[in-house]
Amino acid sequence: METQSVAGVACTDLYQAMARIDGAALARLEQAIAEANAIFVFGAGRSLLMLKAFAMRLMHIGLNVHVVGDVVTPALQKGDLLLLASASGETASLVNVATKAKQLGGTVALLTIFPESTLGKLAEVVIRIPAYTDKLPDGPENVKGILPGGSLFEEAVMVLGDAMIVNLAQSTGYRLTKGFALHANLE
Repeated sequence: METQSVAGVACTDLYQAMARIDGAALARLEQAIAEANAIFVFGAGRSLLMLKAFAMRLMHIGLNVHVVGDVVTPALQKGDLLLLASASGETASLVNVATKAKQLGGTVALLTIFPESTLGKLAEVVIRIPAYTDKLPDGPENVKGILPGGSLFEEAVMVLGDAMIVNLAQSTGYRLTKGFALHANLE
């Protein structure tokens, strides 16, 4: 199959997954982001990379955002939001960070395939991304798409992040048509 055909099938798989995401839950996440004093993002592997891209866009529209583990990340405080991405919802390092964030008075939000997971039970806001994983039981709804591994989940995290920026920019009064005044300029 030609590469562009594979990409087209992947886009169809992604579209079908997006169509099954709970819009009300996404609205709650957008509200939690807009109301947070500061937003902290954390994940592992490619999920973390997708959240870093989202954090960059949040910074571009003027929100106070940090990546957990960076050397310049400040202390999480009451009124802050911790946004996690974990397909399984069981990643031990994320469970530890979420537990600590709750002890500090933070709100926890989660993007996951498994809302009933350990992280799902810790989070106040949970977005279920209906993507394939080998951890799902066999069934007609659990059909592997064309992409390898957890790619569908990770790409859904990336696209959802960019889509939320459209609404968050509007709610903060930021006009996306003017470009990003806070875009890096030391390149």
